[in-house]
Amino acid sequence: MEQKKEARQGIGFRELAPYVRLVQHINGDDRYRLPPRIIYDYEFKFVLEGRCDYVIDNVHYAIGPGDMVILQPMVRHSCAVPANGTFRYFAAHFDLIYMGDAYNFSVDDVYLSQDYQHSPFIPDDPELTERPVVFLSDIDFPCVVSTSNPGAYEALLRSMHTAFEGGEYGKELRLRGDLLHLFALLVRELSTPAGISIRHPQSERIGQAVQWMREHYRSQLQLGDIAASVHLSPSRFRALFKEATGQSPMEMLVALRMDKAKELLLHSSLTVGQIADEVGYSDLHYFSRLFKRCEGLSPMQYAQSLRPRFS
Repeated sequence: MEQKKEARQGIGFRELAPYVRLVQHINGDDRYRLPPRIIYDYEFKFVLEGRCDYVIDNVHYAIGPGDMVILQPMVRHSCAVPANGTFRYFAAHFDLIYMGDAYNFSVDDVYLSQDYQHSPFIPDDPELTERPVVFLSDIDFPCVVSTSNPGAYEALLRSMHTAFEGGEYGKELRLRGDLLHLFALLVRELSTPAGISIRHPQSERIGQAVQWMREHYRSQLQLGDIAASVHLSPSRFRALFKEATGQSPMEMLVALRMDKAKELLLHSSLTVGQIADEVGYSDLHYFSRLFKRCEGLSPMQYAQSLRPRFS
């Protein structure tokens, strides 16, 4: 079922606090299959051994050891193991945030009780298809990632599986910590240190623009100034930048300026007005409003709340 627009919510890295619903370690052979289905949360499936043919949103993928399959909510997919083949993997089902008891569900009823081997397809659950979809706005994950350090992913998922099966008090903290570490590994696989998608064909040029912003953030910059630094029209540059980073150029410029302002608030004796000027804002009141919108505190409140810790 197509998701309503109002049922989608984007969150950033700061808000990411995954709730792990299920962790599995699966050993399969050529009888292993997933008939066409959708899931209602996210699933990371990391292949340890063997091969599998996946179809995700009508696109075919040949999956092998070291591959991470990333399945998103409400995206139809299926898979099968080739004849005489084997397939061993770790899998984790999770939400990006805990959505409350009203939107929680039983994995036993929804996932584990299905007859995957004999069913031609898995029917959609009409209630769960109305479940809101929370997505990560700071990065666009592909369906499959061929990881560069498979051992690191295996160790984290093995730790998660041990915690999930052990049932110890506070296991949610260990599961969340390991999964956040796994997210960090994936982000490093997919992005440059400046947050630019390495898969984007204009990643080098966008990287140059980010570096130019870091060097000129004190100036009174407009979109056209940044675009001209990499010889693009403002409209073309804005579109490419958004594709590559998930942010507009001006959003990233604000973030760069706010990071510098926070550093100066904590580690300098400059006044708020001087800091505003230092990071490119001649209007103190505008800077203060923008800072509060980004950080939830005024510049003075931010400094007063944190300075004692760093003094």
